[in-house]
Amino acid sequence: MRFRDPQRPSRRVVHPLLLGVLLCVGIGGEARGQSHLLYGGEPVHPACIQALAMHQGDAVPVITAVSLEGCASSERSKAPVTLDGEVASFEDESILGGGTFGYRELTQLDNGIIGLAIRRTFPDGSERVSLAAVKIVERPMIRQGRVAAMQHIELLGELWVPDIDILSFRSIGNRVHFVAGVGPEKVERNVDFTRLGKLRK
Repeated sequence: MRFRDPQRPSRRVVHPLLLGVLLCVGIGGEARGQSHLLYGGEPVHPACIQALAMHQGDAVPVITAVSLEGCASSERSKAPVTLDGEVASFEDESILGGGTFGYRELTQLDNGIIGLAIRRTFPDGSERVSLAAVKIVERPMIRQGRVAAMQHIELLGELWVPDIDILSFRSIGNRVHFVAGVGPEKVERNVDFTRLGKLRK
């Protein structure tokens, strides 16, 4: 699989409990930014993002919120996490049906929106990339007969982008910049996460 290529030493498999430490303090000497997509002090497992994100062929998100407690305590979060640069990925045949799914945190806005770049690889080796605006919110839920505020991760909007290396995204404030194609077909784009976060409204 792409994320376990022995010729790429920067890619390594880590236990989910170590993911938070590695993303925050750095791997192999590479500096990491502070992660904002956290639950219980640890970065959210990529399988929880996969439960939220659109699937190939979706025109709009099917699931718009996922309980972080529920996901963290489920079989999903037991899948080993592989780090490729700043991309946290997992592979699990029972969940994905083959291939891998991963995300890279790009930015957090003052309004709490967190911008992600998402990469899906399929069994045939092809890839598809999207940008997603998510937010961690508290929702009231009945638990043991009482109403309690539970943290959920909410998908505000997702945008498919042209074939591109997920590590090439550059975030500037509330915008992310990327270049797709080469030569006369080269296209530069800027995506505003504030606007992306309003897609569902």
